[in-house]
Amino acid sequence: MRLGSYIRSRAPELCVFAALEALLAIVLRVSGEGAAFVVLVCTIALVAALIIIALGFYREKGFWSALDEMCSSLDNVRLLPELIDRPEFPEGQAAYDALVSVVKSANDDVAERRRFVEDYRAYVETWVHEAKSPITAARLALSNLEEDADACAGCSRAMDPLVPRLRSVEDELSRVERYVEQALFYARSETLERDFLVRAHPLREMVAAAIKANASLLIGAGVTPRLGEGLDLEVFTDDKWLVFMLGQLLQNTARYVRPGCEGWPQVWFDARLLDEGLASERVELTVRDNGCGVSEADLPRVLERGFTGDNGRAHKKSTGLGLWLVARLAQKMGISVAVDSAEGEFFSVTLGFPANKMHYFEG
Repeated sequence: MRLGSYIRSRAPELCVFAALEALLAIVLRVSGEGAAFVVLVCTIALVAALIIIALGFYREKGFWSALDEMCSSLDNVRLLPELIDRPEFPEGQAAYDALVSVVKSANDDVAERRRFVEDYRAYVETWVHEAKSPITAARLALSNLEEDADACAGCSRAMDPLVPRLRSVEDELSRVERYVEQALFYARSETLERDFLVRAHPLREMVAAAIKANASLLIGAGVTPRLGEGLDLEVFTDDKWLVFMLGQLLQNTARYVRPGCEGWPQVWFDARLLDEGLASERVELTVRDNGCGVSEADLPRVLERGFTGDNGRAHKKSTGLGLWLVARLAQKMGISVAVDSAEGEFFSVTLGFPANKMHYFEG
């Protein structure tokens, strides 16, 4: 709070005082008092008025300055009433009481919203677990039907097309299962810290786990995984969450296989250690495919929620959630994400793992 601002806020009072000062001088002169006496009385009144203004300014300055500083520096302004004292002047008291009421209302709304989100997340998790049971049962039933169909394949030509159809149904069940898993991890991403255990893990193990979990999808799409250099490096992370993230990248690769790809569709995994010995030391894992890629215009937005771009419009099954969820989880896990692509040639995602494990606890 500045003195000039305070004086401008007291402009009405100052105008009234100036009018009274002029009236006082006129009355004294009409009463026959000398000019020197009139000047003395007016000067005393002016000094008294200035002292009153100065006292008022310094009394209010502390509160308004603290309020302004807190508003500009606090990440959560709802903490304001707890960090500043209730002032003694009426205007400040009214502002403070109003602030307390607003903050209380905001806290109540936030608490209610959090309860709603928590209940919704718990419902989604419960639903996912319940949904897995009929999917598993359907898989078992399909497996039995396939065995019966294989056994009867030589009995009747009518049984010949049955096995491919059953496998098609199994592929659709796999898709449903992947979407269910995505929904589960999406719900848990709100409270990742409750289920997040940072340990040293070799990249090769987690890459292999992700490939195994998505093997049927990769085989169906004709995608061949290639394990490159640097995968023996260890990174500090949660293996379950990272395997899920790598699975999302593999599913993205299988979804956007380039028609007529030379040398058949492939996805490469390579890792390298950068800035060794420096504070910025990190391990970067690059997942690169030779799929249809992303246009230069779409590339800056591929990590946005729900963004599908030109490729997503061509592939109607695209949801625009996979890469966004990877970026969301990576941010919460302290992992950097960078994307690169050339349309019709390749698409790559690079995950950067800080080598200092304390980074994850400081975040």
